[in-house]
Amino acid sequence: MKSLNYKKIFVFDFETTGLSPIKNKVIEVGGVLLEKKDQGYIVTKTMNYLVNPNEPLDPFITKLTGITNEMLMMDGIDESVLFHELHNIIDDDTLLVAYNLAFDIGFLIALYQRHLSRTYIIKNDILDCMAVYKDRYPYPHKLSNAVEHFNLNHGNAHRASDDALVTFKVLECLDEEKSNLDLYVNVLGYNPKYRPPDTSFFKKAITLVPQGMNGNREIERIRSLE
Repeated sequence: MKSLNYKKIFVFDFETTGLSPIKNKVIEVGGVLLEKKDQGYIVTKTMNYLVNPNEPLDPFITKLTGITNEMLMMDGIDESVLFHELHNIIDDDTLLVAYNLAFDIGFLIALYQRHLSRTYIIKNDILDCMAVYKDRYPYPHKLSNAVEHFNLNHGNAHRASDDALVTFKVLECLDEEKSNLDLYVNVLGYNPKYRPPDTSFFKKAITLVPQGMNGNREIERIRSLE
């Protein structure tokens, strides 16, 4: 990832009880921590935790993820423990990466606001792996589509540790084909048919770019002109 220059890169994924960071909770987190060494990055830590939400799961979530109430009761850590694990990894010079980052970052912010400060905002730079893939390739744009395109082994889809690891692999493939990931830092692409993502929880300026479905490189063209 030659175009990126960070001390650490943290690729992460959450499985949750629902879609709302305010109403719902994290039930699993997967993460891959990369640290700068010489001219590249090496994996120095992986994270894989079940998290007990202290409430029963909707059967739909169990069907989607394979995570059961029994698994969470037996092996799930407390949410406060998860927060401290994440807080120990993420510092101000850590690039935060996820696939469809607007979803996962909302739950990360909610964790910090519950366990650190109600007024907490994200100080880190961000990179949405899905925005890069969507910029370069036509619809569909799910993580599974990127995995299939690059002929990667996904493991268990909709399990956080496997999704985080394969997101890292997709990011590597995108970087190998064209090393311009720096253009996508602090950019959130969105479907112009819907409301743009909320950027009020970020300290740094976030560029919002409407993206189509045809891989027309909307973000690359806009950022290249800046």
